[in-house]
Amino acid sequence: MKKIAVVLAVVLSVILLQSAGFCGIAPDPITLATGARSLGMGRASVGLADDINSIYTNPAGLAEINRWQITSMSGQLLQEYNYLSFSGVYPIPKVGNFGLGIVNSTISGAYPTRPIADSDPSDMVYEIDPTLSTINYFNNVFLLSYGGITDNLLATSFIKPLTQKAPWLNNLSNIDYGLNFKIFSAGLSGGGLSGASGTGIELDAGIKGKTPLKWLNYGAAFQNLLPASLGGKLSFQGSNYTDGFPHVLKLGIAANVLGDENAFRSFRNQNVTILLDAIMEPTRSKVPMLFKLGAEWKPIDLLAIRAGIDEAQVGGSVANNLSAGLGVYFQGFRFDYAYHLFEGAYGIDNHFFSLSYGIFPPVKNVQKEYIKLTNPLETTITQNAQVTFAGICDVEIGSAKVKDTWLKLSGKGTFEADVPQSIGKNTVWVQGFDKKGSLLESKRRRILRLVSYPDVTPGYWVFEQTNDIGTLGIITGYPDGKFKPEGNITRAELTALLVRTRLGSQTAQPVTKSQFKDVAVTHWASSFIDFAVKSGIVLGYPDKTFRPSANITRAEGLAMIARFGGVTEEAYTPIFRDISSGHWASKIIAGSFRDGLLQFLRGKPFEANKKLTRAEAVEILFRTRPVKTLVGDLMNFDKGYGTEAPKIIATPVK
Repeated sequence: MKKIAVVLAVVLSVILLQSAGFCGIAPDPITLATGARSLGMGRASVGLADDINSIYTNPAGLAEINRWQITSMSGQLLQEYNYLSFSGVYPIPKVGNFGLGIVNSTISGAYPTRPIADSDPSDMVYEIDPTLSTINYFNNVFLLSYGGITDNLLATSFIKPLTQKAPWLNNLSNIDYGLNFKIFSAGLSGGGLSGASGTGIELDAGIKGKTPLKWLNYGAAFQNLLPASLGGKLSFQGSNYTDGFPHVLKLGIAANVLGDENAFRSFRNQNVTILLDAIMEPTRSKVPMLFKLGAEWKPIDLLAIRAGIDEAQVGGSVANNLSAGLGVYFQGFRFDYAYHLFEGAYGIDNHFFSLSYGIFPPVKNVQKEYIKLTNPLETTITQNAQVTFAGICDVEIGSAKVKDTWLKLSGKGTFEADVPQSIGKNTVWVQGFDKKGSLLESKRRRILRLVSYPDVTPGYWVFEQTNDIGTLGIITGYPDGKFKPEGNITRAELTALLVRTRLGSQTAQPVTKSQFKDVAVTHWASSFIDFAVKSGIVLGYPDKTFRPSANITRAEGLAMIARFGGVTEEAYTPIFRDISSGHWASKIIAGSFRDGLLQFLRGKPFEANKKLTRAEAVEILFRTRPVKTLVGDLMNFDKGYGTEAPKIIATPVK
């Protein structure tokens, strides 16, 4: 009886509207036949439109398709209306994407009725009329669609001439747009009815683009643009009666909350999209603005989970219809399922199914790799004077060079070459050229070569410290290449290396008058000693001597390095068993111990008068704040290396 009641309501509405000569509202089947993906998200899809289903929601989404796609949907509404759709799109490069679609909605097999004889007119009773055939309702729409972007061949032929007079039109670049031309066929058949079928046409338009926020897209679609005067109506056969299609304006946004690209955040390869649509009918004041809210979560590439809230007008109020669905992806196929509730029809199942092909993941724009380097790594620390560069070149490479050396490529494109490296930071470019000599690719390698000494080998207690400080040029070896770590260091030598570290690339000013009677102005270290005294690094002796050639003691060397490093003196507590609080260097020893300069003496006597070795000077100096900063910069591969490859206009093929 439910089916009979539904069909009778349709029949009566058609008859009454026609008999009264009233122009009614013609239903558009694509309002519901949006595809199971959209239905599972509460029909929110105007800002998301990105596949073949865009033909029903926002035709501008067809512009994003880069290969042919097809889809079909079937489902039942209220267990009575049968929906079936099929559509496809085919892209033509530089022209746009063209689509075809058809939606069929039907109710069949309803029995016509007639009043029972002698029934009370005020409470009429009906019975099935066996003299008439069953009644069928149908509503079909055929779609011709187009989607493109504003920089394609068709659009630029119109826009480019206009931009000379209106430069603001340049802002329209990369906006997707789309059109639907719709042909309708709807009505009733059977049951002795005649003149209950009609045909009509309509037009949809849509746009879609990106906001300044890379993770937020927008869309807008205007369904049923044509007024009745231009053919936008459903005209019934054999009569002058028409039904008009309602004008519908849809606005939507799509926020990529999580994702690998163009998303607000990235999190463990998760993809989450939130959708919000606003639906308005500008010419029908009694129809409120309705909102559609949806979400799609892809925990893995093969699965999408969806949910939504679909606002709809029910009588004089607005109802929230809940929906849910899922999508399964496999080798270009996508199966979508949606379950959609409808207010006032609880307990009635509403299932929708879609099957699509051509829904492949977007191809990431990955630049072709012409040169594959197997050695060295992108960042390398070495003590070797040469580094071996090895790899393989693509067949399009006709010649290649590393630094200033042309490579010898084997028949298979492999190469290997030893490239000299300077002490410190080196930027080495490997460049490949095609057979005409044009540059195809440049690859950078950052190499830090540390200084090495034959008498400071791996395992030596200040091996790392000596190499780092030596590379910085703070302390140098001897002409024979050795460092002599156990050798002593003079007061002049230590003063000079501290001043060089402080001044960096600058130089100490020559002196015209010495502050010490045993340091002549012609002494090689006179300018360093003068700068160190003025900077508070050294003090000299009470007898106005400096004793530049004397081997410095551990206490004297620590005092000089600590002053250089900005160590603050503090009250001495028993730290070393051989140093008392009355010792002249006790406070500077206490401050240096606190700042970590004396780690190598923990648990040992200090031995203040012992001659300071070169290794000990390196260790103490390495722990000071200024040198730590310099070493940190030395080890920073993001600082001090070249970032631009050599500019080569043409090169001979080698």
